[in-house]
Amino acid sequence: MTNVQKQSFSFAGICSIAGALTMLTGAALWGASGTDLWQALANHEMSAYLDKTQEVKSFLVANTSFWTVGVILLGVALTIMASFCISKKHLAMTALVLAKAAVPIAIVSFIMMLALTVQIAGQNATGTVELAAAVGWIGVRLDDIATIMIIGLCPLLISMAGQDEWVPQWLQIWGTMAGIVGSIAIVGFYQPALAPFSFVLIPIGMGWMIATGVFLLKKARQ
Repeated sequence: MTNVQKQSFSFAGICSIAGALTMLTGAALWGASGTDLWQALANHEMSAYLDKTQEVKSFLVANTSFWTVGVILLGVALTIMASFCISKKHLAMTALVLAKAAVPIAIVSFIMMLALTVQIAGQNATGTVELAAAVGWIGVRLDDIATIMIIGLCPLLISMAGQDEWVPQWLQIWGTMAGIVGSIAIVGFYQPALAPFSFVLIPIGMGWMIATGVFLLKKARQ
């Protein structure tokens, strides 16, 4: 392995681990806020949600900031990983397209969620709750789509594309699990009973990103 290749493996590993940990930090801040936009939309409780966001605005601003940085790092990591796959280039390029599409989709969703807190909440105008519900629904759906793409389908495709070159079997199995759960989560858009799979995907997909990052760092030192 050349020094350039080692540097690429190392950088991809660092971005993968840092991206996942940054996303999880954002998730912790979201949990600490005590708000749940998904639940508020499902239970038609947007008025109460808007009131709550004003009490925890700093948590939600920090939350979306961490998520924005995190998803960019994950996108960088997946882009570099795709470049490692030579023999099954078509799968690697598909993963690359998904990663490059998922990052801006995710950022738009974060901005829409943040808009609920910093622009819409606190207004007393007629139709504020209805507007918030519409903006919130688009935001969470975009977030769900981006999540499925970047930590569900991308790990599956990268695992398949690199299986004969650099991805070990245990990472292939892990990536396949992420892809299967992500695919089920897509069906959850139409079958509400399967909607929780989008949340189950998070530990599996983020775990794959961290595990792959650690593997790449070890491989760079060989």
